[in-house]
Amino acid sequence: MNPTSFICERSAEYILVPQVIEALRDNFRYVVPIYPWISREGSNISKLVNGSCSFKVLGLYPRRPKLLPNDDRTIVKFSEQIIYGAKASQKLGIPIIAGCPLAKSFWELSECEDFLWADLAEFNANDIDYCAVINAQGVIEEEPEGYFFKDIDRVSEIIDRSDKHFDISTFIDAIKEIKMISRGVGHYIPMYFMGGYKPVYFLLANP
Repeated sequence: MNPTSFICERSAEYILVPQVIEALRDNFRYVVPIYPWISREGSNISKLVNGSCSFKVLGLYPRRPKLLPNDDRTIVKFSEQIIYGAKASQKLGIPIIAGCPLAKSFWELSECEDFLWADLAEFNANDIDYCAVINAQGVIEEEPEGYFFKDIDRVSEIIDRSDKHFDISTFIDAIKEIKMISRGVGHYIPMYFMGGYKPVYFLLANP
């Protein structure tokens, strides 16, 4: 039997995003999490009201905790789209991480304080479909060096790797490119932007 999860990525996202916001507040006054649609965040009205703003960006791919019956381990998978998307993102100046709440039920999710965070800059094409296996004590079996971290405050170091600033237009162009590369497409196709995995993006600025 293959491991599966009791939640989808969006449900994991609702638990992860507040953790990231809290960590980023130490360095940025403005921390705006968005799950962008080209017709909403990338719309003409968005460009009008946000056109003068300059910001840095962090991406987050939410991951689901996968389980097996009668097994106390948690499994977290890193698929092709995530690894290719992260590589494209980094080249464009957007650091990107992944996160997973290490919960085994809705009720554990409600009170979750244990998370697995991944520095996706460390992953490469050989890691496609890599599965992190975490035992009941929270230890990753055969953990590759540098891939994972427990302290979300490390996210500040990850953001500092890039000095790139965006405006709303250059940001929308970047996320279109990231999504198409993650899907293996060389040009923008609107329907491809909606399907598959897409990160949450945090727009970061100070006055």
